[in-house]
Amino acid sequence: MHVFIGGTASGKRQRVAERYPEARWCDAGEMMSRVPGVGAGPRPDPAIDDGDTLVISGWLAWLEAELEAGLEAGSASADDDLLGQRWRQAFAGWASSPAQCVLVLDEVGRGIVPVDRAQRRLRDLMGWLSQDAVRLASQVHYVRHGLTMRLDGKDAAAAGRAGRAGRAD
Repeated sequence: MHVFIGGTASGKRQRVAERYPEARWCDAGEMMSRVPGVGAGPRPDPAIDDGDTLVISGWLAWLEAELEAGLEAGSASADDDLLGQRWRQAFAGWASSPAQCVLVLDEVGRGIVPVDRAQRRLRDLMGWLSQDAVRLASQVHYVRHGLTMRLDGKDAAAAGRAGRAGRAD
């Protein structure tokens, strides 16, 4: 699984399209509707062929729709834990798929913190979703102003350990 993350109009879609010109683009809501119920365990999506490159975008809109659906259903809100279980299950299935899955995520943690409680909750959920996606990703790229930077926490942590081992403090 490959993750591209950045703010609105940062150039994420363009960078993904350049890197994966053959990719099939799908909406997160569409893909999440095909994920089996929570607890069913991760499994590859049968609609994805082994050689496919699938780009999945629209995560913020999917979260907004899920939260709205929870309110319309009469509950005070959608269950955050259940939402988290659903996206983690989907990510695990896509990460284990022989197809290349690319997630395009909106970074919403910068800037002014909204006064509205629902908007703060949406940003929290998007942050947790992004963290879970990055944990399972083989590659992560941050896009800002059309510039792409590869992020890799595993390599950075290893480099930090090697640097500390080689110096005499």
